[in-house]
Amino acid sequence: MPFDSVPKISVLIGADSLATRRSGVGRMTLEIARAARVSAAVDQAELLMGDKLVGIDLIDSLDDPATELSCEPPRPIPWKVALGRVPGVQHLRQFKHSGLRRSVRRLAATHGGQMVYHEPNMIARPVSLPTVVTINDLSWHHEPSWHPADRLQWIHRNLPRTLRQAERFVAISEFTRDAVVRELGIAADRIDVVPLAPAQEFQPMSAGAAAAVLARFDLVDRSYVFSISTLEPRKNFDRLLTAHLQLPPALRQRAPLVIAGGKGWGEVLARPAADAAIRDGTVRLLGHVADADLIALCARAGVFAYVSLYEGFGLPVVEAMAAGTPVLASNTTAVGELAVGAALLVNPLDEAAITEGLRQLIEDPAYADELRQAGLARAAEYTWQRTIDTLVLSWRRALH
Repeated sequence: MPFDSVPKISVLIGADSLATRRSGVGRMTLEIARAARVSAAVDQAELLMGDKLVGIDLIDSLDDPATELSCEPPRPIPWKVALGRVPGVQHLRQFKHSGLRRSVRRLAATHGGQMVYHEPNMIARPVSLPTVVTINDLSWHHEPSWHPADRLQWIHRNLPRTLRQAERFVAISEFTRDAVVRELGIAADRIDVVPLAPAQEFQPMSAGAAAAVLARFDLVDRSYVFSISTLEPRKNFDRLLTAHLQLPPALRQRAPLVIAGGKGWGEVLARPAADAAIRDGTVRLLGHVADADLIALCARAGVFAYVSLYEGFGLPVVEAMAAGTPVLASNTTAVGELAVGAALLVNPLDEAAITEGLRQLIEDPAYADELRQAGLARAAEYTWQRTIDTLVLSWRRALH
């Protein structure tokens, strides 16, 4: 049914992820807010940040912070976790929540009850609106050792209430939908699959347009292997490093491994071999990189490598495809679902296979160009217009 033939709805979007350095969840939230603001099906969109309601136009004034791409819950601040155990603090929280509930009720009343709360970051705020919750992945449930203890405590403390509160759930891939049914016991008919999409800025870029960025990072056009993520165990950087070390020395010098993303947690790239590779320049750790630089680095890489052990979608993969870069990726979890036929897929546990994939894409420009074209075609299937249209259907279901 066309959207103009049914009443418009309003949406309150959980936006805590916009208040800090943008992760994959932050990028997703920003794009949902942008799309909702201009959707013909949406009457009004508002943001929920902390315990405050904020106008949607805030997104126009957000800074462009250095970015890390990782779809997962924010890590709770340790002192806040400890404070939560102090007697009486829970009563203060309940007082704050009651104020938030009153504000939300007043807001909903102005929209005739046709308002839904969408939480993109799995844990919903306790508000009295029909609630839709996005579950980005279940890596924390599948393998708890991939996450720090305080993150797991935050999830386990708040998830039961969220599961009771939500009318609908959004999974960002078929893989995640199946995992939610199997591991959380949520009925499949309560879950809507809504894939993510690359931001429109991720497009092919000429060498000239990217030259200043590459010069700043001392990189040669199309002559580096690029990867993006927070440095943490699930992202599998130690195996990627080992695979890169197995390339012939001349090839490693010709195509250094370049990683954008800040320090997460756990022992990652902490071995003497990593230190030696950093010293000789065949591994470059850039830390957090601003959005504009990130797009240029991604678009002009010779290879984009993403051999993560577990992903709920794999947004960096489709962003690299949209930027016109040939992709080497894991053949498992949602990345295998997303990238099959448009990337060179390998077993992320098989270092020899990763090495061979890197070598093939570096040394075979015809094959690399074939994947570049296949990736562009695949990325074109994912748009934020498609995403917001599907989200609106999920929001409508939550209201009925």
